[in-house]
Amino acid sequence: MARGTGPKHPIMDGVVVCLLILMCAILLVATPAWRTFSETTGIGDPNAGLSDLWPQHERLEHNPDAVIIPTPAPSASTPAPDRPATPATPSEPTPEPSQTQPRQPSGDKAVYRQALNLLDTVPVAKARPGGYDRETQFGGWQPTGCGQATTRDAILARDLTGVARDRQCRVTAGMLHDPYTGRDITFTRGRTTSAKVQIDHVVALLDAYASGARDWPQAKRVAYANSADVLVASDGPANMAKGVGVDFNGTARYRSASNTVAPDIWLPDNTAYQCDYMAHRARIKHDWALSMTAREKQQTVTFLAQCAAE
Repeated sequence: MARGTGPKHPIMDGVVVCLLILMCAILLVATPAWRTFSETTGIGDPNAGLSDLWPQHERLEHNPDAVIIPTPAPSASTPAPDRPATPATPSEPTPEPSQTQPRQPSGDKAVYRQALNLLDTVPVAKARPGGYDRETQFGGWQPTGCGQATTRDAILARDLTGVARDRQCRVTAGMLHDPYTGRDITFTRGRTTSAKVQIDHVVALLDAYASGARDWPQAKRVAYANSADVLVASDGPANMAKGVGVDFNGTARYRSASNTVAPDIWLPDNTAYQCDYMAHRARIKHDWALSMTAREKQQTVTFLAQCAAE
């Protein structure tokens, strides 16, 4: 009996074709020819890279430039290109900062004294972190209204020098003089390089949630998460090491050789910036009507009093 050629496998053939198409797409996007092809045909984003081919949830984990907004964005007027979106409900306006927040060491005792005075109106309350969910309650980076730029790009453009942008207004390169470490960090946008520079919430989102934001309307929480007054571009590893930035349980988690006065509060390794960081933190708590734990407030007062006196 003669051997046949075997049954056809149309499903497998289709899978092979799809894989070949995917491989061709990856190769095309990875080469300079992609921009020419996209601009000529009008297909796709000419600024796209390989990171744009990853599933969205993986891009969020590995790429801080990724934008994920899991909840509907509140309505707001379109912001200026280089300013983060700050949506808020009419009955809950976004607080205005008491002054421009220093993002480099200032040594200005007047700044420290003002922050110290603001602490008089910061309430003391037990932290309530239960039920926190970052993505659901605070959303992701909001669009700025310029191309594909987000709040992250606006803060990078503000805090970096020698900034370069692509055609979609996204920051692609620059130099950060990091206030947290005192080092100069070269920033290059990319899936494996963007995380070198991260955007820190000086009062972390969990801290804000536990000290009052849990009771805010959603629009105000999103506004806080994207407020330029709350955000600072910083060294990625330093931001990751900071975590929540405050020990709700009062176990002196952040005690170190350079932080004996405020062991429950994270402080940057750059001692020249510690007073400015603590003053910035105090002003955010005041401006957004957030509370402090008793130990947190006592340590903040003591630390700023030393800054103002030195």
